[in-house]
Amino acid sequence: MPSTAKSVEPRLPQSRTILVVDDHVDSADVIATALALHEYEARAAYDARSALAIALEFRPEIAILDIDLPTVDGYELGAALREDLPSCKFIALTRDTSGLNRLRSQWSGFDGYLAKPVRLDDLLMAVADSRPSGIYPRQSARQQRERALIHVQHSKEVVRYWTTALACTENELRAAVNEVGIIADDVRNYLKKLRAPLLAEKTRASG
Repeated sequence: MPSTAKSVEPRLPQSRTILVVDDHVDSADVIATALALHEYEARAAYDARSALAIALEFRPEIAILDIDLPTVDGYELGAALREDLPSCKFIALTRDTSGLNRLRSQWSGFDGYLAKPVRLDDLLMAVADSRPSGIYPRQSARQQRERALIHVQHSKEVVRYWTTALACTENELRAAVNEVGIIADDVRNYLKKLRAPLLAEKTRASG
């Protein structure tokens, strides 16, 4: 027997302020317009200075920041905005979808990640489901490994940044990201497990 229950559309927030920052004017405007059409209050900025000025007056609840901004990149802008907007949720926007770049955005305090060109469904999901820092949706192991491939020739700076931060080798970081994906706690725990036999051996030797 066919169900007589009516499907329920997910309810959008009555008003949620969103700042979109991208130096590509058309991209910023398209994203802001799409959000406005879905009952969000959105404003666009095209550089870091304008973004800071708008944020002081607009007080966005969510900020979508292009990581590849000139002069001041999205990571630096996010850190500056966070000082005045401690409760704001930050979403990274970039064409670089390598695993380590996603990992860096997480550990830099971003709550979500959007790949250019942005699909409408992904955009609406990101702003409706902003997560606490460092927590991304879990996917299958195969999907995580595919997303987490490290292209060292194009990511040397990112690799160097995280091997220094985690006091691990490039091979250890590569193994961790390829094995467990890009969730920060999973990477840390994998590295701890990887190092456990060496630490045990050192303890026995020193004893």
